Amino acid sequence: MASGYPGAAKGSLKSSRDDRERPDRERRRSAVRDRDVAAVIPAVFGRRRLTVRRFDAHCDAWVDAPSDGAPSDGAAVEVHELSVSTFNVWNKAFFAEQRYQALAGLLQCDRPDVMVFQEVTAAAQTLLLEQPWVREGYRCVGVVGGRIGGYGMLVLSRLPIAAATFSRLPSRRRRSFVQADLAVNGRTLRICSVHLESGQDGAWLRAWQLRRVFRAVSADQAVILGDFNMRDGEERWIAPAYRDVWPTLHPQEPGFTENSSTNPMLRDSKKKPRQLRFDRVLIKGADWVPTDIAMLGTEPISPELPRVFPSDHFGLRCRLRTVDPGSVTER
Repeated sequence: MASGYPGAAKGSLKSSRDDRERPDRERRRSAVRDRDVAAVIPAVFGRRRLTVRRFDAHCDAWVDAPSDGAPSDGAAVEVHELSVSTFNVWNKAFFAEQRYQALAGLLQCDRPDVMVFQEVTAAAQTLLLEQPWVREGYRCVGVVGGRIGGYGMLVLSRLPIAAATFSRLPSRRRRSFVQADLAVNGRTLRICSVHLESGQDGAWLRAWQLRRVFRAVSADQAVILGDFNMRDGEERWIAPAYRDVWPTLHPQEPGFTENSSTNPMLRDSKKKPRQLRFDRVLIKGADWVPTDIAMLGTEPISPELPRVFPSDHFGLRCRLRTVDPGSVTER
């Protein structure tokens, strides 16, 4: 008994010391969490309606467009094929005008029905909205400039936009998402452009942001696309209701939209190898199925500038069709 007692006493002292130190450790961890949350929490409640605009040739200006109305108002168009695209245009000044012009040229060839952009600077928005083909056929909504730290998001749509909103996300980098409700085939199709937190240390915040986006996108039929900044293993955060189009259609291809092995501009910028599938298209609902997805901007902007690409990201263009195309007429 006596020989065992000192050991017991020693263990008791160690346990007591651990008990005293545990609150200190917990306080330190809590302080870190509180600091991180304090850095992002002011952004949680920012949400506002966006004005839809169209180009008026008589005024030679983009003007407020009349509301296109909800599907029940009879404003819906009927389509059985739809194309959407996403492009993070890179907000850096490096050959910016030439890159934006090359990007506009790429999109002009395909003219997706809905185009979303991230990291849109005032210069990028101006150039895109000056394109004659954009002015002729698209409505626009977006937030660009000082309100979200010098760059933002833009949505261009050939289809009627019933309503659009901009929402801030809990973020240390002023990240956000834009939702646009399209009146299609008598129903609402919600398009959501996202730009989530970047960096390996932002994983917990990306998960939080993604949950918030999924909660906000309450429509039965939805497409969420943009720069998710998601890394390997983070696919588990995607809500079961959504299909990730790239692995659905190209299960054997990695689909890297940041790829330093094929984009020397990215390699020059990051100074290290990088291969990640940051940009994605997610689809929810039974009305639409993806038929094709491809990358955009995978070549230099000109032979004279072989190390300059439209962006450090590759864009994505996705084609969808209705499940029963015979039920609607072609646009």
